[in-house]
Amino acid sequence: MADISFFKNIGFGKKFTLWSKGAKSITGIDLGLSSVKIVQLRREKERAVLETYGELSTGPYSGLSVGQATQLVDEKIVEMLKDLIKESGVTAKDVVLSIPLRSSFVTLIKVPFMSDAEINQMVPYEARKYIPVPIDEVVLDWWAIPEGFVQTKESGPEPDGNEPEQPEMEEKKRTVAILLVAIHKETITKYKEIMEKVGLSVRALEIEVFSIARSLLARELAPILLVDFGASSTKITVVDYGIVRSSHGIDRGSQDITMTISRALGIDFTRAEEMKREIGLSLRPEHREVHGVIEPMLNHVFSNALRVMQDYQRRHNRSVNRVILIGGGAKMYGLVDYAVKKFGIETTLGDPFRRIQYPAFLQPVLKEIGPSFAQAIGLAIREL
Repeated sequence: MADISFFKNIGFGKKFTLWSKGAKSITGIDLGLSSVKIVQLRREKERAVLETYGELSTGPYSGLSVGQATQLVDEKIVEMLKDLIKESGVTAKDVVLSIPLRSSFVTLIKVPFMSDAEINQMVPYEARKYIPVPIDEVVLDWWAIPEGFVQTKESGPEPDGNEPEQPEMEEKKRTVAILLVAIHKETITKYKEIMEKVGLSVRALEIEVFSIARSLLARELAPILLVDFGASSTKITVVDYGIVRSSHGIDRGSQDITMTISRALGIDFTRAEEMKREIGLSLRPEHREVHGVIEPMLNHVFSNALRVMQDYQRRHNRSVNRVILIGGGAKMYGLVDYAVKKFGIETTLGDPFRRIQYPAFLQPVLKEIGPSFAQAIGLAIREL
C-alpha cells in the first residue's frame, strides 16, 4: 500500500528536516503530458547524490511530435516507463510519484484553535463542505498550520474623527489554518497498477506543487511565487514561510505558444518549437514577428500571476519578493528578462540541481534542464 500522507516534509519551519530515514536510493517520477522525467538519488552523509536521470517525450508514443502534450493510455505509459528506465539505467525500485494538480483538490480552511486529536476528528466532517465529490470516493489528508491570533474586531477613530485617548482592546480569536487535500481513490489505484506493471513499488504519492517547492526552496521565510510553465497549462503557486499557501491553474501552456507560432508563420510544430526556444522574446528586428506572436499569450499568463500575487499581498499583508520560473516552457529565450519587467521584482529560473551532489562535468547540462526537473527531484528528496 502506498504512503498517502501527502504532507511529509513540505514545511521549512523549526520542525523541518530535509532527510528522513528511508531507502538509500529512491526514484522520483514526474508523469507529465509532454514528457516523463525520472531521477534516481541516494543519500550519502546527509547529502543527496545524483545517480542517474532521464527524460522521454510522450508525443512519439501516440504519433505526435516531440513537445506535444498527450494523454497516453495506461499501456503506453507502461511501455514508455520501461524504455526510460532502460535508457537511464535506473535501478531503484522504490518510487515516489507526482499527482497532477488537475487530479487533486487543495484548499486552505480555518477552524477554531483545538488539539490535534480534535482536528483529526473534525476535519473529515468539515471537508464535506469543500470537496465537490462524495468523501468516500477520495483519500483525504490535512496539515494544521498554526495561524496565531486573527483580529476579528477592528478598532479605529471615534465617530467624530478623533482618536480615542485609550485604544480599545481588540477582540482576538485563536485559529488554526488547515491545508486540506483530496485525491480520488481511482487515481491512486491507477498509478499503483501502472507501477506494478513496470516492476516498481510505489513508496509515496505527492501532489506536484509540494514536490516543486521542496526541490527549489530551503528555509526561505518570505513569500515566493512559483510559475510552472507546463505544456498544456501553467500553475501559479504562492509559498510563504516555506509552506504552499495557494495554487492556481491556467488552461494555457507552452504548447499553446508553439501552436500559435506554427499557425501564424505557416510552419510545422517541430520548427515552431525550435523558434520558441531559440528566438523566443528576442528584441532583434528580424525576430519581431515571433516576439509579436508570443507576447499576447504570455501577457495573459503573467496578468493572472500578478493577480494571484497581489491578492495574496492584500489578504495577508505580506509582499512577494521573488518569482521562480520552472517547467519546460520556462526555457524560452528571453523569458526571465521579460518576466522581470512584468513583475518588477527578482525573477530567476529554478535550479533544483543546486542542492544535489553530482559530477562537475554535468553542470552545463543540468543547468539547462533544471527548470524541467524540479518536480522529479522534489519527489525523490521526499523519501531520502
